Amino acid sequence: MALQYDPSVTAEAAGNIYASNSLAAATAVNNTVDFSTNTLGGYVQVWNTGGGTVATVNGCQVAAYLAGDTTPHYDTIPFAGTIFTIPTTVSTAARQSFFLPTGKWQVTLTNLDATNAITVEITSQPLA
Repeated sequence: MALQYDPSVTAEAAGNIYASNSLAAATAVNNTVDFSTNTLGGYVQVWNTGGGTVATVNGCQVAAYLAGDTTPHYDTIPFAGTIFTIPTTVSTAARQSFFLPTGKWQVTLTNLDATNAITVEITSQPLA
């Protein structure tokens, strides 16, 4: 069966969901990614940049939770395939992208380094 049209991805400005910002040691930040209207879902790219010092146990853990209603009440267990860790390297940016289907999402970034801050950013690209 053929599609009625060719889907396209709209490139957004870097950091359109969460602008580049420091994430303190052993902390988390939640951000909303809304692919609930006029999209077939979209891509989310997370950047993790290490500072001058990185602990042995490190990384930026990423998890996405779907909203189940209009309140919104987000899932308490991450959506399948959306919990992973981007390793932290001294003064180096690492990026990882993943796809989320249509819906309203909470994307949580957690700094696994208990002693050093990292810099993180989230960019989304809707698919329509």
